[in-house]
Amino acid sequence: MRSLQINDDRARNYRILFLLAALYNLGFGLWAGLLPHSFFFLFLMDPPRYPAIWQCLGMVIGLYGLAYGYAALRLDRACPFIAIGLIGKILGPIGWVIAVGNGEWPIRTFTLICFNDLLWWLPFSLFLLEGSSLGDRIRACAPYACALLNAIAAGAMLLILRPGTEAVADLVERAGYIAQNPVLWRGGWALWIAAALSLLAFYAWWGSHLSSPGPASAAFLIAVAGIACDCLAESLYIGWLPEHMDVAAPLGTLLTGAAANGLYTLAGIVLTLATRSLKGALLVWTWILWICGLSLTVSTLCGNVTAMVVSTAILMTLFSPWVVVLGRTLKRSDP
Repeated sequence: MRSLQINDDRARNYRILFLLAALYNLGFGLWAGLLPHSFFFLFLMDPPRYPAIWQCLGMVIGLYGLAYGYAALRLDRACPFIAIGLIGKILGPIGWVIAVGNGEWPIRTFTLICFNDLLWWLPFSLFLLEGSSLGDRIRACAPYACALLNAIAAGAMLLILRPGTEAVADLVERAGYIAQNPVLWRGGWALWIAAALSLLAFYAWWGSHLSSPGPASAAFLIAVAGIACDCLAESLYIGWLPEHMDVAAPLGTLLTGAAANGLYTLAGIVLTLATRSLKGALLVWTWILWICGLSLTVSTLCGNVTAMVVSTAILMTLFSPWVVVLGRTLKRSDP
């Protein structure tokens, strides 16, 4: 069967992700079932006239959680469950776009679609492609896709997003820029979500080149936590600004600049310490990146905007070429 072709490293990561999907769906199902009005209060929406409909939806989502839990335990029988789940996660955003377009739901509910659906497209698709030549080619491109997407996202930060960030001191000016350029603003942060997912894929690929599974799994879990913080921040930027600038913007900064960046840096340090082939100039380059990452985390926590800008600029300049060089180095070390 196809799952028999999954190597141990990827199998561990799939089990982690499917278990997380199960826990998320079960948690969401319980939340919707037991507290049907709280979702609408959280997203500043009028409560539904018939909350039982929302509770029924919660039960359905919870059932998906049971399916994902079974998939995590039995990868050899997981394909039908993951395929059905992926279809649902594609249809969900389509329905959301229609609802937002009709004015039925506010765009700030993008946070729901991001975590319910979009974040799972890549891992679910890669699992369904296991055993195929296309899947092999996609995995082999992980370093280059990560480098490219992060370079594009860095360009978007410099050319599109910067006027709406802390780099501009005037809060009113930032809010005005976002209000005048909503499509560019949201598209730029969507690119950063894609870049974050590509980083997780790269870390998983890097971990598959380690001789010991412990550091690889630890780094993967740490990076997954970083993705959660990062995508929450970016969903706030996309859906909640500029209307809720005073609350959402500072929270987003802490989530992405401090929490997510700190977790990504920690995961990279774990992988670096476990990679014996890293030597010489490449090792120095790697540690410069992690030092800049730690600097960004500390400066974000301290609210030092100048240090944040400098650390971010160095990271964005050095990161993409480093990923390419590291990817080639690890490939040469393959048996």
